[in-house]
Amino acid sequence: MKRLAASLFALTISVGVAKADQDTPRPPIEPVLENMLTGYIRPGYAAFEGAALELGTAMSALCSAPSETNLETARTAFHTTVDRWGRMEWLRLGPVMSENRLERILFFPDRKGTGRKQVQAAIASQSDTVTSAESLAGQSVAMQGLGAIEFLLFGSGSDALSGSKVAHRCAFAHAAADNLVNLSEEIIAGWRDDTGLVTFFRKPGPDNPLFRTDQEALNLLLGQMIHGLEAIRDTRLRAFLNKDDPTRDRPKSALFWRADMTLPSIEANLEGLQALFNESGIEIISKDMAPRLADGIRFEFRQAIRTAQSLDAPVSKLLADPRTRDKLVYLDLAIKIIIDRLDQEFAQAGGLAVGFSFGDGD
Repeated sequence: MKRLAASLFALTISVGVAKADQDTPRPPIEPVLENMLTGYIRPGYAAFEGAALELGTAMSALCSAPSETNLETARTAFHTTVDRWGRMEWLRLGPVMSENRLERILFFPDRKGTGRKQVQAAIASQSDTVTSAESLAGQSVAMQGLGAIEFLLFGSGSDALSGSKVAHRCAFAHAAADNLVNLSEEIIAGWRDDTGLVTFFRKPGPDNPLFRTDQEALNLLLGQMIHGLEAIRDTRLRAFLNKDDPTRDRPKSALFWRADMTLPSIEANLEGLQALFNESGIEIISKDMAPRLADGIRFEFRQAIRTAQSLDAPVSKLLADPRTRDKLVYLDLAIKIIIDRLDQEFAQAGGLAVGFSFGDGD
């Protein structure tokens, strides 16, 4: 049970009680938790599983009948899989935090290029340890997930997948896609009704090892959103953007730069956290003290998402053009605005005070 609790609370934000009127009744948190489970967690992971299945099907077709058309279909399926994962990526609780599933789905940041080097070595040696999902699952986490598949489908030598001389590379990508299906199924199974996690997740109580009170549950949900937004800004956007010095930008440090999915994945991240805010119904917590606050936060989400959508080009081109680079800097600011509104205004309206920042802040 201790392990279950540790998995649930891993990488969440510590939140304390604000100096608010403790006699003011707070709406019950149980409907929010139920909405989060049925409106966000379950459908989100189901969508990721569906995309991974489609990717596996596309890889099977490509490996059986190599062609430019089948390669393009596989690449498109990869784009969809990245999008679906991006919408769930910052939910850092429950079964995704066990057995290295999070890193096995996406190992990033990878500052030393470990994944690329390991994938290239496996291709060069024609290793049979990466050609089935079962054997691949025992290899380095950096070789198992979306990062490896991106290099296999978009990295140097990938155009040869449309021919007939790279059967090993295709089998590797097919195995990695199947591995994603297996991981998604394990995560989905962990959120079923008959699990201890869901039993405790639904109802805070004095003997609940996950959260004893509504306040602790609210801490968890709000913390997930703030942590996720800080991570998008600090480990995704600032991975390639130095907002103060263009000469220190690093386009090839961006996630998914080979597949031109850097900004689309950030867009998916933001849309996923917006969905978590909306589908959970957490705004009920702030209604009494700040009835219009939730609408303001939704507006800020839309601003950030629209900015990400407008940046429809490879990262290197976005950074090279002063106009689009300015938009990237604005996106950094737009994300910070959402963080601040949740961290300060929403926390206060809900009787909470956030006391932890993922990054160094501004």
